[in-house]
Amino acid sequence: MRAGRLCGMLVTMLLSLSAVSQTAQVDPAKVYGNMIRTAERASVGLAEAMPEEKYSFAPSADLFRDGKGTEFKGVRTFAQQIAHIASSNYEYLQAMGFEKDKDVAATEKLTSKAESLQALKDSFAAAEKAAATITVQNAFEGLGAKKTATRAALASAIAWHTMDHYGQLVIYARMNGIIPPQSR
Repeated sequence: MRAGRLCGMLVTMLLSLSAVSQTAQVDPAKVYGNMIRTAERASVGLAEAMPEEKYSFAPSADLFRDGKGTEFKGVRTFAQQIAHIASSNYEYLQAMGFEKDKDVAATEKLTSKAESLQALKDSFAAAEKAAATITVQNAFEGLGAKKTATRAALASAIAWHTMDHYGQLVIYARMNGIIPPQSR
């Protein structure tokens, strides 16, 4: 019985030390920065690969066999998808207290490859700077009037929202014979 209790105490102690050492090694700035850079590489790489003349592409019912009644009215073009990611990044950053002077509505309206791609790159550069300010102490502090958002949640949103639209952009690219750089 004593040996079992001693063994149990040793296992508990080792698990506790392991948890403490793992916690001590976590740098939120690196974690969220890596998530944002992953989303950036995928989306910027694809935006660069899509030819300028395809930036106005949006799926339509005409592209599908037998016209299955699919509705595509109001679907964003490739350029609008890129601009939407950039403008959303700025909205998340503004909620974190960064990029307060950025005109999100104007970013959303960009349509050329050069403008929307530059906005995308700039938004990710700003996102990486914001992620670098996330610490263990401030990652989960409530932000905004209702204190319902956190730096961690907003940085995560930049990554997951980008990847949500990246999936749509991959379909747009493949419909135009473009292999996404991440798939090569």
